[in-house]
Amino acid sequence: MNLKTLITRTLSGAVYVALVLCAILINGYVFAAVFGIFCAGTTYEFHKITNKHENVNALTWIGVICSLLAFAMMFFIVLIDTHLSTTSFVEIMIPILFGLYFGCFISIFIIEIFRKTSNPINNIAYFIFGQVYIALPFVLLLIILSEFSVPIFILAFFVIIWANDVFAYLTGSLLGKHKLCERISPKKTWEGFLGGMIGSVAIVYCLHKFLPESVFNGFTLNLWQWLGFALIIAIFGTLGDLFESLIKRTVGVKDSGKIIPGHGGLLDRLDSTLFAAPAVFIYLILTMC
Repeated sequence: MNLKTLITRTLSGAVYVALVLCAILINGYVFAAVFGIFCAGTTYEFHKITNKHENVNALTWIGVICSLLAFAMMFFIVLIDTHLSTTSFVEIMIPILFGLYFGCFISIFIIEIFRKTSNPINNIAYFIFGQVYIALPFVLLLIILSEFSVPIFILAFFVIIWANDVFAYLTGSLLGKHKLCERISPKKTWEGFLGGMIGSVAIVYCLHKFLPESVFNGFTLNLWQWLGFALIIAIFGTLGDLFESLIKRTVGVKDSGKIIPGHGGLLDRLDSTLFAAPAVFIYLILTMC
């Protein structure tokens, strides 16, 4: 990697990190706006690259619209501030958004009946896959942010993902010898995977040790629960990274897009999140019950 590429990656990565942190820390509205864009952009990239696969021609923009509608509907359900918007407005918007989502979802099946494509079932399957793979994790992030009333868990979630990536890269570069999954990602090693887990554990230890209880608003985790939180993110984040690599290798592309200079597309940056978010959602629900 030359100096120019390194600087580009560093600057664009810093902008991305700053945007995510601002979205988490300012308020739920900013979070919804930023992550709604992420949700739409990631869905768009997913369909653009999977449509390169043989006999696949899913309707990209209907997929994007459905992802946005699902995200917006969940926003109105869990995050809308009734002090700023009347209850009647919220009660009207939820069924409207649900109706629009259901209409768009059903329209895919109707359109594919009349479209002259080589394999309409593939198109429908990839559309549904995109909703589960992309839209669902973003919806779950909204629920986590709302359910626990504090941003600390979402903040910790992303900090651990980033720590896992950094420590995995450094450890793999210095010590990596044993391939983790060479068929899919030749550069990933078991040493890097373990290094990422150790880095994730170190981060949550610091969170547990040094953060005041006031930031948790009563939703506290003990040390062992924090360790479980970190390990789940490290494991499923790595699986998410590998799965996106599998998609790209299957369709024969290097990056999902070019929106983040030096990093690729939004899907390239958020692949770990897509697998880790559902796992963390289940973990927090079970832990807090």
